[in-house]
Amino acid sequence: MISSLIFTIAHFPTLNAMPVNFINGVVFAWVYEKTGSVIPGMIIHGIINTIAVFLTVTG
Repeated sequence: MISSLIFTIAHFPTLNAMPVNFINGVVFAWVYEKTGSVIPGMIIHGIINTIAVFLTVTG
């Protein structure tokens, strides 16, 4: 929960997305616990960011 809160705070300027950022932080922490590596979480984060940019540019 603490790492999810830190992840959320690190994404502070996006106030409307704070709950989603917190949930993402929980997912990333869970993935880390399951795999023992930050790489899968980094990949998921990159995919989410790519989708967000794509939706922003094409929307």
